[in-house]
Amino acid sequence: MGSPKVSIIIPIYNSEEFLDKCIKSVINQTYSNLEIILVNDGSTDKSLEICRKFKKIDSRIILIDKENGGVSTARNTGLDIATGDYIGFVDSDDFISNKMYQKMIESMIQNNSDVVECGYFTCDSKYKNIKIHELRDSIIDGEYQCSYMYLSKTNTTNYNVNKLYKKSLFDHLRYPGYKFSEDYWVNTKIFFKCQRKVTLKECFYYYVMNDQSAVRKDFEYNKRIDTIKAAQDLYEFHYHRYPDLCPFIALYICGYVLTFYFNLNMNTTNNKIYKQELREIFKKYFPEIKNEALGQIKFKGLYIYMLAFKFNPKFYLILKNIYRKLSLSL
Repeated sequence: MGSPKVSIIIPIYNSEEFLDKCIKSVINQTYSNLEIILVNDGSTDKSLEICRKFKKIDSRIILIDKENGGVSTARNTGLDIATGDYIGFVDSDDFISNKMYQKMIESMIQNNSDVVECGYFTCDSKYKNIKIHELRDSIIDGEYQCSYMYLSKTNTTNYNVNKLYKKSLFDHLRYPGYKFSEDYWVNTKIFFKCQRKVTLKECFYYYVMNDQSAVRKDFEYNKRIDTIKAAQDLYEFHYHRYPDLCPFIALYICGYVLTFYFNLNMNTTNNKIYKQELREIFKKYFPEIKNEALGQIKFKGLYIYMLAFKFNPKFYLILKNIYRKLSLSL
């Protein structure tokens, strides 16, 4: 029996500055049985030209050129044609260690796992390492425990890119239409189907801080509210499956309510309707943060902020601004 095939899906949009390094890092993997799916999502720079260059020199590359539809549609396009036994994702402004998939596939086979996750580095746009994000070596069994560890943010990340998945986990599952929190949404559904997950301490993925990436652009409420909508969808999903996991999702929702409320306050445009919407969301989900989820934040600043917001959102903003000024002065 030959070595299993890994399909690596790379969604690409206007990444000419980083794309060369990204694709080279995938091509140069020590594990060679790869299907490299480049999905150009309507780039207007030279990204497509770069993709065509690499396609000519590596027969493992499949290039798809489509109209712009966002990262979720690009990943779904890749999933629809992937023929590998396993699925990996790499973002086009990031890069990976040349032994990443060798190490992950070895662990996947040795442990007969459904998902393998590794640590990652954060780099600046000049590829200088800023921070190391190590995880702990571990093996988790059972869909409940896998779901619990993920939603409680225990020894894991929300990302898709530092994970390798059995392709069968994506049967009848695709990325949602949300513009944010699509990783969180998909991983929650994945871990509900996961029987064994392996976590590797080592860091093989390099996350590049790109100022043009979606999460780092100026705050746009109509788009960013998808973060909360995705989580609300997941709350309903688990309410009828593992309801004791819902407090963790409620915590996720309320945390973003506070973040978005503060961002709206920094914006001088009329946003009363948006603020009212956030207050109503908080009112619904804050009482659901209980048990272990509450214990996670009981003695941390976030809980103080939430209590202040519950008392009066203006009081929360005062506290937040005081902390922000103190942080800037240090």
